Amino acid sequence: MRICVHPLNDNPGSPVIVFGNALGTRASLWAAVAARLADDYQIYLSDLPGHTHPRTDEADDFTLSDLAAGLVSSLAELGVEKFTYCGASISGGIGLTLALDHPDSLTGLVACSTATKFGTADTWAERIKDVEEDGTRGQLDDTADRWFAAGFLTEDIASGPAVLTDLAMIDDAAYIACARALTQYDVTGRLEAISTPTLFIAGAQDPGCTPEAMTELSAQVTDSTIAVVPDAAHLPMVEHPDLVFDHIEQFLSKV
Repeated sequence: MRICVHPLNDNPGSPVIVFGNALGTRASLWAAVAARLADDYQIYLSDLPGHTHPRTDEADDFTLSDLAAGLVSSLAELGVEKFTYCGASISGGIGLTLALDHPDSLTGLVACSTATKFGTADTWAERIKDVEEDGTRGQLDDTADRWFAAGFLTEDIASGPAVLTDLAMIDDAAYIACARALTQYDVTGRLEAISTPTLFIAGAQDPGCTPEAMTELSAQVTDSTIAVVPDAAHLPMVEHPDLVFDHIEQFLSKV
């Protein structure tokens, strides 16, 4: 399948970094971090099917393996054969899948707020049913509690409300298709096979992909490190883009 991939800047000949968004967010999720890297890297923002741009195909039945393979082939069409991938949540899972199935394409991996398996078949069935009945707008309250640390949305920072507005506008069918893909995703017990240099990033207050759980992931990947962002939950790149940038820049300097 084809994946929508768009350049953030024009820096030909520089090392390539590709960013991937979380379920229910736009391709611009990483923009504040990516912009800080634009002088030294060629940046591409990739999109989950139907989240930011119209679907490039009509397939509703796909897996994270399909998304990883589609990203590799879509980047190849743009002349990109090797890249560092930065993915959050579901796209962190895509990153782990890339490292397992397409290691020759990766020069590095940043896996943020992710897991080897998300939830259960029952929890995803309930989420899908809720979106079918109430749309993505009905997910706002519960999602805000997962995405952002306590107090963040009361601060005078536009990024949090903007990301929640994006969630309310995401196409319901696109959200559900990715949720179904997550139902099937499970790379438990496989991470020891990853040889790609990897940085795991966790939010200190993430209720799902906790720092402890992310530390366990890092322990399974030989060439990896773990960074915990304070006062952040599931989307630290929105809450503290400066700190996330610092961690990624330090990681890239060693790759």
